[in-house]
Amino acid sequence: MNLFSNLRAARDTLYNKVWRSPKGRLSAKLRSLCDGIPQKQRLLVVSIMLCAFVLIAFFVFGHACYKIGLGHSGRLVEVEHIQPLKISKPDVKPITPVAYDDAGMESED
Repeated sequence: MNLFSNLRAARDTLYNKVWRSPKGRLSAKLRSLCDGIPQKQRLLVVSIMLCAFVLIAFFVFGHACYKIGLGHSGRLVEVEHIQPLKISKPDVKPITPVAYDDAGMESED
């Protein structure tokens, strides 16, 4: 069990150094920058960012629809048939139809 707790502690340490600490510093810096902006100016910045995001999303969606309409979005699918396996020495003997009925169950005779 000690090995698992050591691995868990190493994973948590790595997670904190890679994700939690930089994310906390970035959010604190962004929050301090946004607190310094007046309310009306903050609303204007958020509105401009939202409009830019919406325009980019419409452009990407429209471009994808345009490519679908031209037929360039998909590639031709080539069907590859499954080939039989080459078995050099079969170890299993074939089932004799006398010992089994139609359902594949062994008869009681």
